[in-house]
Amino acid sequence: MEEVGAFDLHAAFLRRAERDIKSFLEAFAIRLEESLPGQVEVHRKKDSLFAKTQHVVGITIHLGANRFVLDNSGHGLHLSRCNEVRGIVLKNEELQLPDWLSSLNKELGAMSASIAGAQGLLHEFLMN
Repeated sequence: MEEVGAFDLHAAFLRRAERDIKSFLEAFAIRLEESLPGQVEVHRKKDSLFAKTQHVVGITIHLGANRFVLDNSGHGLHLSRCNEVRGIVLKNEELQLPDWLSSLNKELGAMSASIAGAQGLLHEFLMN
């Protein structure tokens, strides 16, 4: 009988996690759109045929030669990092959420450092 109670508990946890992931994705999509305009594509789907509300089913982030893809359109969250050159994917790597977020953060840090270095050089050049 304990197994039935455990089943109900696990099912309730999964339902709650599903709602939480929808909220997380919406907040994450808004933050990315505001922080990286022109580099983020957010894919949304209506909740039902006549609904006015939508939910995020995918996010694509273009950072240099890397493309970070988050797909929630099927069963579960699918995350990948693609390395592409001139539209040709050279490497496509499936990642777990912590690794995907870590990789995205590293790429943003590298791009930020590169831009900061270029700005410093430009400033130095213009001031001399």
